[in-house]
Amino acid sequence: MCSSCFAIPSVTIKLLTTAAALIYGQRSFTTNSNKWTRWITFAITVVISLILSAIGVFLLVLSVNPDFRKRNFVNLCVGQNLKGSPLDVHRCFVLEQGNVTGKVMEFGPGPGTNFKCFQNMTSAASIEKYVAVEPNSYFEEKIEEERKARGLEFPLEFVGIKGENVDIPEQGIYDVVVLTHVLCSVDSAEVVLANAEKALKPGGRLIVLEHVLASEGSALFHIQRQMVAPVLNIVGNGCKFLDLHRALEDFLGDRFDLDITKFEAPVPSFMFFARPHIKGIAVKDTLKLRNDHSPKSLQHCQQH
Repeated sequence: MCSSCFAIPSVTIKLLTTAAALIYGQRSFTTNSNKWTRWITFAITVVISLILSAIGVFLLVLSVNPDFRKRNFVNLCVGQNLKGSPLDVHRCFVLEQGNVTGKVMEFGPGPGTNFKCFQNMTSAASIEKYVAVEPNSYFEEKIEEERKARGLEFPLEFVGIKGENVDIPEQGIYDVVVLTHVLCSVDSAEVVLANAEKALKPGGRLIVLEHVLASEGSALFHIQRQMVAPVLNIVGNGCKFLDLHRALEDFLGDRFDLDITKFEAPVPSFMFFARPHIKGIAVKDTLKLRNDHSPKSLQHCQQH
């Protein structure tokens, strides 16, 4: 095998093929048209083809350059965080309902997107320790900057590893674990959930806000799988569309009191594919016993 070889993403091939087909095919539709119509049609086709080609090449560069992909994702997240979003209303509501106090662990905090909510929460003053588990090291400086900018004084510990690999030497020491827009991009949702469960003390709270797979068989379901998923997986740090609502119920339902609801997120129209969301709180029940110590399978939530 050639170590320098790489696989071209299918979405890049499709975009470049479409661009070439547009250039070639436009002549067939304008054969009997006048000169100006042919020139205008040709110019429009070239512009569209160049845009498609540029997107295809950009996705190719991202896919073969992990470091560039990480930096690009950081810039994307920081820019979105600065602009804010109508979704922040749901974000801050579920965080406030979860009563973020004491020892807190967050998986995939990015640039500290949730800190904007803590700024206006009186309970945030009771945070004793905040552990940020984030594999993208380029977020470390950004999250510290965000903490200071929001006037948050709790001690922040950045752990630069994947949520699947976090080592929790003492079981049950955290009051709150936060999972917002992270389970879609991890390698194994069940391992991250298992680590979150291990980290929480009895009565501890798991706070969730995630985009999810649309109803199976719906038009949006097919759009997510066939059109958006290949692009999102590259630009969204490996993000996928998963049935996370069912996953949470199946994996945690016998040991947690779940209050997870589905809702349509108020996202921009061009991001209509991300409207299906879930939010809520799962409380580690002190009375329920875990009958099976091996993680339950979440095969149903894997990308179709």
